[in-house]
Amino acid sequence: MDEPLFHAFPDRPGYPRYTIDLVSPEAPCGAGWLANCLIELGVPAWKQWNADDRTHWIDLGDFRFRYRLDGSPWSRVLPSLVDGRAFVFRAGEAVRVHHVWPTAYPHADHTILFVREPIDALYSAWHRQRRLATIAPDLDFPAFCESQFHHYPISWAGYLLLFLRVWRRALQAFGGTIIRFEDYRRDATATLAHALSALDFDASPAERARALDASSLERVREADRRLVAERVVDVALVRGEPAGAYLRECDETAIAALARQFEDITSWLGYAAMQGGASREGVTFRGSEDAILQAIRTAGVRFADDGWLARAVRSACDADSFAQSIDPGSSVSAAPA
Repeated sequence: MDEPLFHAFPDRPGYPRYTIDLVSPEAPCGAGWLANCLIELGVPAWKQWNADDRTHWIDLGDFRFRYRLDGSPWSRVLPSLVDGRAFVFRAGEAVRVHHVWPTAYPHADHTILFVREPIDALYSAWHRQRRLATIAPDLDFPAFCESQFHHYPISWAGYLLLFLRVWRRALQAFGGTIIRFEDYRRDATATLAHALSALDFDASPAERARALDASSLERVREADRRLVAERVVDVALVRGEPAGAYLRECDETAIAALARQFEDITSWLGYAAMQGGASREGVTFRGSEDAILQAIRTAGVRFADDGWLARAVRSACDADSFAQSIDPGSSVSAAPA
């Protein structure tokens, strides 16, 4: 459920609005790592991913809150959310962590789009859906990519391509920063510094070190193991695989065909192009625009037909129109090593 009316504002005393938007596609991209770092640095992530957490927090006054949730199942995504822990948050600052289309929410001061190489994100999503038993166990990876994405009239691969195209237009129009999963996994310290610089966020080296330690993959795995052992959850959520696992485990021909669908996006995000195979025409969704817009509305995103989001989606559905609307020089720079 993505309901902007619910997630539009924090609804907490002293926090009238979200100051940071941390958005990622609905596929495992690692955004929880940065969200947890921000929590450790004193920025609450109220209603993370549209969860109704209003009963999970006890207001102790003076921007102090205690987290209360028996078993703390959210700790395998945000390991700082441990039952009984007290936090002292910064006044007025809050991060909205979500998978929602741009302009659906009120504007925040800063926007970060957290991404992962698209095929790698889809490969991780395939493994996760298999573990959660939401897809047939014999559905192979290429078939999963072409299967329907929830209630949308497009595939998992189509959703990811369209979502990233629309957010590319949003960042060009309204500003924002890209953080890549691969940079975080290669050098978490430098990637956090890059993110905090983009947010104009002040934190000491010791505070950053503590945030990194509390948000590490080891902490997430530890929480996952605990929750499974205590039977709070049935299966582990996080594989923790290194970046590019699909390159080592999947058929090269199928991957090359899939990679060509994302050429405009992987080039923008600074990922190396697959070698071999001629480029084909850009992927289009012509004829599906109205159905896609209706699916976005069904997810709770409300906008006028002549609004920015509707125009952006229609443009992104047509590869030629999208290419003409984008500054070809607007590529992403990796976080400094």
